[in-house]
Amino acid sequence: MKIRHTLLILTAFLGIALLVAVSIQIRAELLDYQTAQRLAASNAVREQLLLGTEALANERSQTFVALLDPGRRIGRPGSLEEARRRVDTFLGAAERELKGTAGFISSTDAGLAALARIREDIGGLRRQADTSLASDRPQRGGEFAPRWFQEATRLIGDLQSSRLTLLQQERPLEPTLRAEANLRTQAGILSESIARNQALMSRALMEPGTVEGLEFDAISRNAGRAGLAWELIDGQLGSPLSPSVTAAIAATREDYTSTFAPLQQSLLNSLLSKVPIGIDAAQWYDATDHSLRNIAHLQQELLGSSRNRLEATLRRARLSVLQWSGLLLLGIAAVIGSVLVVRRRVVQPLEALSQTMLRLADNDLSTPLPRLMRADEIGEMNDALRVFKANAIQRERAQNEKQVLHARLRETYRQLRKDLEAAAVIQGAMLPPAAAMGNVSYRGLYRPSSLIAGDTYNVLRRNDGGIGFFQVDVAGHGAAAALVSVACHHTLSQAILTRTQGMRLEEIAAQINNDWPEDLPYFTMILGEIHPRTHQASIVQAGHPSPVVIRSDGLVEMLGEGGFPIGMFPAAAYERLDFEFAPHDRLLIYSDGLVEAEDKDGEQFSEERLRRIVGENATDSTRALLDRLDVAVRTWRGSETLDDDLSVLMLERLPERIPVDAVH
Repeated sequence: MKIRHTLLILTAFLGIALLVAVSIQIRAELLDYQTAQRLAASNAVREQLLLGTEALANERSQTFVALLDPGRRIGRPGSLEEARRRVDTFLGAAERELKGTAGFISSTDAGLAALARIREDIGGLRRQADTSLASDRPQRGGEFAPRWFQEATRLIGDLQSSRLTLLQQERPLEPTLRAEANLRTQAGILSESIARNQALMSRALMEPGTVEGLEFDAISRNAGRAGLAWELIDGQLGSPLSPSVTAAIAATREDYTSTFAPLQQSLLNSLLSKVPIGIDAAQWYDATDHSLRNIAHLQQELLGSSRNRLEATLRRARLSVLQWSGLLLLGIAAVIGSVLVVRRRVVQPLEALSQTMLRLADNDLSTPLPRLMRADEIGEMNDALRVFKANAIQRERAQNEKQVLHARLRETYRQLRKDLEAAAVIQGAMLPPAAAMGNVSYRGLYRPSSLIAGDTYNVLRRNDGGIGFFQVDVAGHGAAAALVSVACHHTLSQAILTRTQGMRLEEIAAQINNDWPEDLPYFTMILGEIHPRTHQASIVQAGHPSPVVIRSDGLVEMLGEGGFPIGMFPAAAYERLDFEFAPHDRLLIYSDGLVEAEDKDGEQFSEERLRRIVGENATDSTRALLDRLDVAVRTWRGSETLDDDLSVLMLERLPERIPVDAVH
């Protein structure tokens, strides 16, 4: 696929992706708008159902007391007809609102059917109530009153159930709206409880002697239900309610706490104790009517606040849909414009540059360059192409020179590697092979960390028959340490062979330390001798690890405490350590590359582990013991490579003099 196709496809893809993203956002905004519409429609229906429920509760009380009081001493003239008109008005409005939600709410048909049934039942009850009220026998109304109250209460419950069903189907998610919906439900419970007691207590006040225990229980349950409703209302006060709603709740609470609740409890106590009652049914009815009006005012505030919030939400959702739709149109125009601009300003110039670059790649330096007088990146690419063409021959020459240089470097590295390998052979040849001198045998283990090492050792026989030996570990690695180790090897070997009579080992060490050049690395060493005619041996320890003495009976001892390395402090003093070295005793000297070898977790091999291995294998031969140490270090490392040079020298006093196999 050519770059022009890639650019055009990429531009189109990005544009389509942008349009898809905007479309998805528009869909989400439309869903939010539809949700807001459903909430607003559901709230309008629930508002009319709530008002109709309160109106029906008022009609229930008006009709109930009218049936009990043929003289109409309670209430206002015409109030029953007004209550019925309010019920019909609100239920009719609820029916119209519900029909208008056919496109938003799924249960519209079921709600209309339930509402029609309720209105039909209300009409039937009203006709029966009118018949009782028009009868010439007053007791007939009293007989029908309980049934009216019961059936009207059932219908009120059906209306509340319909309203709560709508609330559950379209429950608002916004906290304030949810709190206001809960408050309307709880205020409805409060209003229904007070309305029931308005009717029941009015009957009790009309006929105090006929009140039964069941009626007292009903009045008490209603009072308790009202108290529970207030607890639930108090639980919603932590929500962010509007000031008008909060004030309405406070005023209703004040009226209920200071006036209605004490009056209701006083009347209930008087009825239970059968003491004279201070007010009549009409006064009680007016008092409860005042409380119900306060609750109705609270409901109006809640309905108004919810209505305003839902309308604001609906406006915001509608505006958001319009804004995103406008953005979609702008995006379509931007995508089309971008494709045209990319094709003219990018794709076509790039094609011209591409053809020229292909010809230059074939070493066609005579090809003409496009003339693009532009100050943007494509113009810079054209200028760079001119520079590329001008420098093509120079780059080719530089490439050839680089290849020659690489060949020389490879040859130099090969020669350096060859020299290091030769130096390693020479350095290895300086080490004494396993042999015996007089009544002393020795064997070494030598493993450099690279081709050449900074470790070395030697065993020599002096003219007086004594056996001198040393082991050296030069600080550092590589060629510098190896060269210094050769100098140390020669210096110490000459010091042992040319040692004058009476010169002590510690004096040799001090002399070498004083004469050691300051610009050379320091080194650690063990310098020692084995006396030919006594079972004694001596060593000088200069910063080297403590040697191990393996007694003939298997006992393992560590010698020395350290000392200063050679070349670190010019005025350092050294001490000679004399120890018994009897037949079949062995002396193990080693560099720190043995005990400081680290495993994969960084833990060192350690002197304790060395001493344990030597103790466990003290009866093995020198060769076997060194092989076991070699295997132990390799196993500990988990690798054949070392981070530091490793060397071990083991000397053994033989029980009797044996012919010399080798002298070094």
